[in-house]
Amino acid sequence: MNIVFGRMQDQMSGRMRKYPTLARIIRRIFGYTLVGNYARALTFKRLLEEIPGDQLQKILDLGCGYGEYAFMMAEAFPKAVVTALDLNAKSVQDIDRLAKKNGFQNLNTHIGPIDTLDEPNESYDFIFSVDVFEHIKEEEMPFAQAHDKLKTGGHLLVKIPNKDQLTILPEDWFEEHHDWLEDEHIGQVYDLKGLRERMEREGFEVIYEAYGDGWWSRLGWELGYLSHKAGPVLQLLCLPLAKLMVRIDFLFKHRKGGNTIQVIGRKKAG
Repeated sequence: MNIVFGRMQDQMSGRMRKYPTLARIIRRIFGYTLVGNYARALTFKRLLEEIPGDQLQKILDLGCGYGEYAFMMAEAFPKAVVTALDLNAKSVQDIDRLAKKNGFQNLNTHIGPIDTLDEPNESYDFIFSVDVFEHIKEEEMPFAQAHDKLKTGGHLLVKIPNKDQLTILPEDWFEEHHDWLEDEHIGQVYDLKGLRERMEREGFEVIYEAYGDGWWSRLGWELGYLSHKAGPVLQLLCLPLAKLMVRIDFLFKHRKGGNTIQVIGRKKAG
């Protein structure tokens, strides 16, 4: 199974599309350029090891954003049908355009909440949501709707930020980011225990739970964030070191805490 994240970045990024030749060169030298997304992708790829991939026929990316995970899954599972769903019409339309342009015949799109899908209940083998639920009020998070759309034995994967965050460098260096979080992360309310209990209340059998993104990964993100603000040249120069820090973090088991939490639930029979 070939799982490659970010292969479409140069076509998705508005800045990269302006300079396609330069974008291809940068991609060839540096690989994927956004450290936060790079860390999320590594986590997601590791979580996929907990899912029976050979049984996947219908997959739903719940809150697909720019579609990077949807494209990755459509490429990795060519016999499965992947649906990329989001409320942002422009993002979904861009995904649809790129899917047709690049010949992704197994990638569909949908604009709107999960309960507006034309698919009947018990349709999907696997639903995943990567860093989406924190943007939704707790009482509106679509756990129940995802449960309805899953086949018996199907899996829901939810990855979100931990409600308790560690910061290494001075917090006032990230004041602009903190202001954004206060507006956007209205649903950043769970620790790992809380997310597991929510999944269980919604009828799932939890088969996997873990913290992620410890000190090293956080330091890599902070370096990436600050270098990005300083400009593209410094961002690229710092990128290999930031990615290395993320990679180092994956050598450790985060048993007691981390900046992200991940839970996989399986829909029980009956």
